[in-house]
Amino acid sequence: MIRSKYFWLGAIIIAIIPLMIMDISEYFVAWEKEVRGRMIDLAQNYSGLPKMQKAGILDNIFEVNQKLTRLIAIKAFISLVLFSGGIYFLRKFRKTTGVSFLKPALTTLGLIVVFIVGKVVFTIAFTTQQGATFVNVDADSKSFKDIISRNFKGKVVYVDFWGTTCGPCLEEFDNFTQPLKQHYKNRSDIAYLYIANGSNYLWKKQIVNHKITGNHLFLDLDAYSKLYHQAAQNDTAMILMPHYVIVDRAGKITSPDAARPSDYTVLVGQLDKVLGE
Repeated sequence: MIRSKYFWLGAIIIAIIPLMIMDISEYFVAWEKEVRGRMIDLAQNYSGLPKMQKAGILDNIFEVNQKLTRLIAIKAFISLVLFSGGIYFLRKFRKTTGVSFLKPALTTLGLIVVFIVGKVVFTIAFTTQQGATFVNVDADSKSFKDIISRNFKGKVVYVDFWGTTCGPCLEEFDNFTQPLKQHYKNRSDIAYLYIANGSNYLWKKQIVNHKITGNHLFLDLDAYSKLYHQAAQNDTAMILMPHYVIVDRAGKITSPDAARPSDYTVLVGQLDKVLGE
């Protein structure tokens, strides 16, 4: 056990830096998807939207751009300050004790690992969004039919297959999902199921960042692919994100390739038909 306040101050400060770098990397990935990717997606897939609606989407993209670039700059500055402070205390420790380099280095490395693991575990376990429910799936019931019958009996279900860094998926959440839910806010017989793949670390963060209320399920690629093909009723279909499915009250898939929330009129027509409107 190293007994030196200078060492522990320096080691703790240095151990915080990788957490800052993790955040910077996350912000950069988010910028690639939520700013650059959404701009490209807007140009390619939403060119027919009314001007006012496109202006609103662009305002949202620019707001996200400002937020992310500001966060990247702040975290980078903090990292530089921490690095300088950590080096200062570690050098002071070396001067006052004269111990060899190996033990302090290994202790600092261990501290870094503990901090990183703690951050990942905390993010996965404790990041929550009000109005979000997480679906538990038994190992022996990972079929689309079982998940629907066990969790949504008697309800019409709008299922969204999405990815944690999928730009078009996030675009739908930010600009089109809420109007759909607002339209059906007085209906207790419709449920929303969001089946995600990608980064488990980012999953709950994205749910919070994009305010995705409803029922959520995260799956590894093999399980996701299995459910996707069952829901699409096509074992050879290419996995495309986002992808939407409508299931009726009896658990029967009525629309294996349903409309997106952005195709509001068509989607409402599909859902109303299943709801019996």
